[in-house]
Amino acid sequence: MENMNFQVNLQGIIDLLSNHLYSDPGVFIRELLQNGVDAITARRKLGHLYEEKVTVELFPSSHTLSFQDNGAGLTQQEIEQFLARIGSTTKKDDLDAADDYIGHFGVGLLACFVVSDEIILITRSAADGDSLEWRGKPDGTYAVKKLKQQAQIGTTIYLKAKAEYEEYFQYDTVRDLLTRYGQFLQTPIYLTEGRHEEWINEAMPPWTLDREGALDYIERSAYYKAMDVIPLRSAIGGVEGVAYILPYAVSLQDEKRHQVYLKNMLLSDKMPTILPPWAFFVNGILNADSLRPTASRESVQENDLFFLVRDELGNCIKQHLIGLSETDPELLKRIILIHYASLKAMAVEDEELYELVIRYLNFETSYGDMTMSEILSGHSEILVTTTLDEFRQIARVARSQGMMVINGGYVHDFELVRKLPDVSEETSVSVLDILTIANRFELLEREEHKALEPFLDLADALLERFQCRCSVRWFEPADIPALYTINEEVNLFKLADDSEREANALFASIVQVIRQELYDEPYARLCFNYNNPIVRKAAASGDTELQKVCIELFYTQALLMGNHSMNAEELRLMNESLLHFMNRGLDEANGGER
Repeated sequence: MENMNFQVNLQGIIDLLSNHLYSDPGVFIRELLQNGVDAITARRKLGHLYEEKVTVELFPSSHTLSFQDNGAGLTQQEIEQFLARIGSTTKKDDLDAADDYIGHFGVGLLACFVVSDEIILITRSAADGDSLEWRGKPDGTYAVKKLKQQAQIGTTIYLKAKAEYEEYFQYDTVRDLLTRYGQFLQTPIYLTEGRHEEWINEAMPPWTLDREGALDYIERSAYYKAMDVIPLRSAIGGVEGVAYILPYAVSLQDEKRHQVYLKNMLLSDKMPTILPPWAFFVNGILNADSLRPTASRESVQENDLFFLVRDELGNCIKQHLIGLSETDPELLKRIILIHYASLKAMAVEDEELYELVIRYLNFETSYGDMTMSEILSGHSEILVTTTLDEFRQIARVARSQGMMVINGGYVHDFELVRKLPDVSEETSVSVLDILTIANRFELLEREEHKALEPFLDLADALLERFQCRCSVRWFEPADIPALYTINEEVNLFKLADDSEREANALFASIVQVIRQELYDEPYARLCFNYNNPIVRKAAASGDTELQKVCIELFYTQALLMGNHSMNAEELRLMNESLLHFMNRGLDEANGGER
């Protein structure tokens, strides 16, 4: 069997780079910057003392630019080895010093073919005195020759724009690209056109500034005033940076736009995964030394080191918020207020975040709106409802009984309350069974209850058609004659009965199947309040017809007080019972005349 070599279509590789690997043709500026800075790093390792510099010069009349560095340069052997072989790089074999370089893949120079039909490279190695010219074309051909005139140590690359890429050779575009990718590089970068020269990277990185300087930087660059700035550090990943707490609410679904630099050169300004998902309320600006870039150098490889670094950075954010709870609790409260909805959603999933924010979150309770800190300070036994309707049914009565009931009907509130014992061992949390709430009220004396049995039997018979059963207790407040409670299961069957009467036979038949499968069909509950004088009078009345009307009125009034919907039959019942008492009162006022 004969071994053969793959044939590489260079033009196809270039199309792959422009259409799939790189997000924008302007990345050729980043690749040239990376090569220039790495070359300067290599010369620095040789011990040379000189003024490090990268210069980009524009020639607008010909849509040409030159990119010059005074780094280590290339020998002829290095040109043959690294410029003529795709995937080969001067940095790969230098394993001991690999972390000092930005690039590692040996495809960067090919990005220049996206915008130019020819690359002209003039170089002189710091280790070899020959000045060389290399000309490469996208069809895979190249030529190398020695120059008679001696060049400066370093490398200069000349590019002439393709017809459709002239905009990438204009002064403003090149300046923006140089600033975008290289504004924090330590090597001075200059852009020149004619006699005009501009120093591109004089700004200090925000992660090197103090708090006030970092806050001022984001206000000038991003046009928003952050609520606070959080220093970020990861020793294992060689990462340092800052996280800005946003002054406006953001959705968990919004794209995160964290800026990530590799050895002070921008990789991406919208890398969503570098910080934990729960850190949605911050924008990060980070610089990494040890994280490995992807081949496109527009992200980092998400390996084991990456996830360890992300956990470290997340811990920095959490520790800062914990510190705020002690040093500036008012600021922490404002942060939670602005990012309230999203913080609740993430606290359900993240144990540490839950422990941090739960005491600051607000909940609707039987005592009104309260923070969890206020709730825990006064109550060790907490009941939580599963729905808003259940809470509304018993909120007023629960407070009068001294019961702390939290409305769990809002998004995430039920899950947040259920997890309370995890952070407060002395607190017990129970899900309120709305149908058994009356069991918590005061029982009547045995003789009193026995005397009320005929009244309760009458009430059960009258309300059977509404799937409701009755009881009697003593509870506060006294001005509530009766408390009606119903859960979702009972409500479903009531809807089925209503649907059957309204000729919605399909829905009714489905529910009937469910009903037949139940061992014990559920009922709503009507609890009469023996603390209410009207209830006592009605129960003591010997007039069965009058008791019947009273029971019907108690029932419909309890429906209204609990914000329950009423069907046509219940509305008719309420009207008839009200009219009965109106007629009775008017008759007595008129001396018994009809």
